[in-house]
Amino acid sequence: MEDTHATGASIIDGLETVSVRMKAMAVALATVSCHAHAQSSVTLFGIVDNGISYVSNAGGKSLVRAMSGIQAPNLLGIRTVEDLGGGVQALVFMASQPDLNSGTVRGGALSGRESYVGIVTPYGTVTLGRQFDYMFDELSLHRWGHEISYVSLYQLPGGPFSKLGAALGTFDYTRIAGGSATPNAIKFTSAYYGGLRFGAMYGFSNIAGQTGTNNLSSFGGSYDNGSLRLDAAYTYSKQEGIDNGHLGIRNAGAGGRYAFGDFALDALYVNTRNTSTGAHVDTYEIGGLYRFAPDLFTYANYLYAKGNRQLAGNHSNQVGITLDYLLSKKTDVYMSAVYQQASGGEDVIASVCGTFTASSGARQTVLRVGVRTVF
Repeated sequence: MEDTHATGASIIDGLETVSVRMKAMAVALATVSCHAHAQSSVTLFGIVDNGISYVSNAGGKSLVRAMSGIQAPNLLGIRTVEDLGGGVQALVFMASQPDLNSGTVRGGALSGRESYVGIVTPYGTVTLGRQFDYMFDELSLHRWGHEISYVSLYQLPGGPFSKLGAALGTFDYTRIAGGSATPNAIKFTSAYYGGLRFGAMYGFSNIAGQTGTNNLSSFGGSYDNGSLRLDAAYTYSKQEGIDNGHLGIRNAGAGGRYAFGDFALDALYVNTRNTSTGAHVDTYEIGGLYRFAPDLFTYANYLYAKGNRQLAGNHSNQVGITLDYLLSKKTDVYMSAVYQQASGGEDVIASVCGTFTASSGARQTVLRVGVRTVF
C-alpha cells in the first residue's frame, strides 16, 4: 500500500516554513500565483536537483552516474487554497516527482508523489489522500528545520540489514527519508498550543473484508520554542509481504535540535522492528550545521546502526558531510561525501542510503557535486 523514493512529504510546506532561503523562494512563488479572486489562490511550484555521483563499490564495481533528486526531491506541482471564512480554508496539494535524466515521472501523473485535499482550521488541519507519515514530518522536516536544505539523502540511515524485511529493503528503513507515501490516508495535525503540537494518521487497506490488514497507523508530536525543537513519532505499517499483511514494520523514534548562534546541533534515535520475525535495528544519529557566511553552510553527521541476533548482530558506522553555497535566493551548488563501514556476522554489505545499489563488501564511499534551484 506504499509508494517509494527519496526525501520528501509535504516537502514544500516543510521547506517553505523552516528555511530562510526557502522562505524567500516561497515569496517568489507567491508573486506568480494565479488568483481566482481575492480570497483564493492557485500556486505552481517546483524544485529541481541534479548532479554527478561517484560510488566506490556498487555491486562490486565503481560507478559514476548522473543522478537527480539527492539534495532535494525533484518536485513539480500545484497548490490551491480557498478562504472559507471564520479562519477556515480549503486546501488541495498535488505533486509529481520527475527524473531529470531519464525523463520519467514517478507514478506517471501530476499526483504521483503526493496528493491530498483538506480543511485548515484554527485548531488544526485534516487532509485525505496520498500522504507521508509522522516519522518524516516530525523526525525530519520539523526536527532539522532549516538544516533539511543542507542534508543529503546519502547522509540518512542505511546499512547491512537486508533481512529486516522492510518494504524498501535497506533504503529508508527508518522512514525519515520520506521514501514511502501512504495512499488512502486520513491525517490530522493540530495547531500549536504553547509550542506543542500533535497528530495522527491512518492509511486504509481499501481491500474488502481485510480492514485489519495492509494498513498504516502513525502518530507524532513536537515541541518548539525557537532555538529548541523536540520531536517524537511512531508508525506501524502492515505489509502484504509480512504474514499476508497482518504484521509489518514498526518504527518509533525521538530526536531534537538546538541552535545557538551560527551553529545547530541535532540528535536522533529510531527503533525499527519486524513484528513477525522479531528482527530489529537501533539507529542513532548526531549532526551539526554551521553557517560560515550568509551564503555558505556545512552539515556533518555521524550514524550508528545495530541489528539484533535475528540480523546476525550486523551494524554500521557512517560519517557524512555536505558543503552548500547559495548562488542566489533560488539556486545553490553543493558537494557531499559519505563513508560507511559495515560489520557483523553475515551478509555484511555496506549500503549507503540513496545509492540504490549495495556494495559487494563492508565499505562504501559516495561523493557528489550538484546544483539545485526552485522556481
